[in-house]
Amino acid sequence: MTQSGQPGGSPPPPPASPPPPPSDWQSTPQQPSAAPPPAASSGLPSWTANITSQAPVAGPAGYYYADVPNRIIAFIVDYIVFFIVFLIVGAVTVSIFGVNTTIGQFQTTTSVLVQNVLSYLLVGAYFVYTWTTMRGTLGMKLLGMQIGQQGDGQTITFNQGILRYSVMFGPGFVAGLLSAFVLSLGLIASLIAFIWFIALLVTTAQSPTKQGLHDKYAHTMVVKAARSAG
Repeated sequence: MTQSGQPGGSPPPPPASPPPPPSDWQSTPQQPSAAPPPAASSGLPSWTANITSQAPVAGPAGYYYADVPNRIIAFIVDYIVFFIVFLIVGAVTVSIFGVNTTIGQFQTTTSVLVQNVLSYLLVGAYFVYTWTTMRGTLGMKLLGMQIGQQGDGQTITFNQGILRYSVMFGPGFVAGLLSAFVLSLGLIASLIAFIWFIALLVTTAQSPTKQGLHDKYAHTMVVKAARSAG
């Protein structure tokens, strides 16, 4: 005698098991984070698809746009190098070209010109070399930042480094040259150079990708490792 609904007395088939989850699904639990918009739809460079939001989050991507406070701290570290070079070069030029004793203990015009030219050349070599070979200056490395091309994130070229340095420090260099001839013009130029530096900071802070005028002209971008302190 057979049971109702089961011809021949065969047992009911086992229920189908649900399909297994993908092998990589939460294999390592991660902190939830808001996914950034696709680079193509947001108009950003393609390589920024791996960049997180402005707030540091955990994860292997681990990079976000370097903000102004971090970049100021890095610049202060690098400016110490600049200041030491300027003092050393100034001592050398004074020992060679002397001072103008007719107007007091001031450097001669030649001494000021040589000091400014040599200082900016040496500091420029430092910035361009570290940008193009180490992807960042000592100050940037200390804070976990690096610089790359805005299009693909590759190491910037020598020409990009020269252009970026010129935009950053050009007004200050001109101010130093003018001060060798007319002190009042040098002071005015120094004020303009300071205003220019503030403009670089403001444009960096206002940019969605934290690219100031110097980055936009050179087509560069600075990012920071999310796991680094600073």
